[in-house]
Amino acid sequence: MANCPKCGYKLRMIDVKAECPKCGVNLLYYNQQERLALDADKAEEEHIKFQPKIDRIKFAFVGTKLSIVRLISLLIPIGVMFLPLVNVNVNMPWNTIDKDISILNIVMDVIMNLKFDILIDMITGSDLMRVAFIFYAAAIIFILLAAVFAILNIPFDAVSCSPKGFKRNITLSTCGIIFTVLSIISFCVFNSQLSKVFGAIYSGGLGIGSFLVILGFVIIIVINILIKKKNVPVKYTDVSEYVERIARRKEEIAEMEAQAALARKAYRERQEQGK
Repeated sequence: MANCPKCGYKLRMIDVKAECPKCGVNLLYYNQQERLALDADKAEEEHIKFQPKIDRIKFAFVGTKLSIVRLISLLIPIGVMFLPLVNVNVNMPWNTIDKDISILNIVMDVIMNLKFDILIDMITGSDLMRVAFIFYAAAIIFILLAAVFAILNIPFDAVSCSPKGFKRNITLSTCGIIFTVLSIISFCVFNSQLSKVFGAIYSGGLGIGSFLVILGFVIIIVINILIKKKNVPVKYTDVSEYVERIARRKEEIAEMEAQAALARKAYRERQEQGK
């Protein structure tokens, strides 16, 4: 069982009343204000620890003019992916296909409709088309990975002011460029293979979107380098008032606990003398 917080009396199972049977203090409400003050101090301590993180996130987004420009530039690679990335043209006697393909077409026609069985059949069932459609699948995978890195740039921008923030930002954009280039190369191989097989019936080419995606990632890298060179310090909120108040409160609590310990000791001594 617990002890009385005032006199130190060891409470028994039969002591069910709210008051201590020895000193009569209300066990439930004893030092309630002090306990509430301690809870308030804990909340302020958490605020002191968390405030610098909030300041760094805020500074990363809108701390400087370049930070705002970077925030806007993060949308460029994502936005230009909705422009024509490639173009395919098929001239058949009964039908002509002339289509610009963007990230939207890839997601809606390939991912949402789950036409993977056709792609697998083209890879496994045709010696003539196997290489072409392997690189076709690779082109889709690589551009989707580039889109993933473009999206990851946005949430990770919030921690740009962390020690590894600059390296992380450069790495994400560099990976986006690499996967975009790999997608372009894969499509070019696919395009070349189909042209060999079908001759004048099929033709294809890269769209402006493919190059703008690379340019978008390059812009982000350049802006991050400029921000790094500027090296503007983060503007932290002054929390010294909270620190000083908590320090005073801890001193007061320590003094009160010392006085309470002396009071309990004196109470026990009087009890022993009374016996």
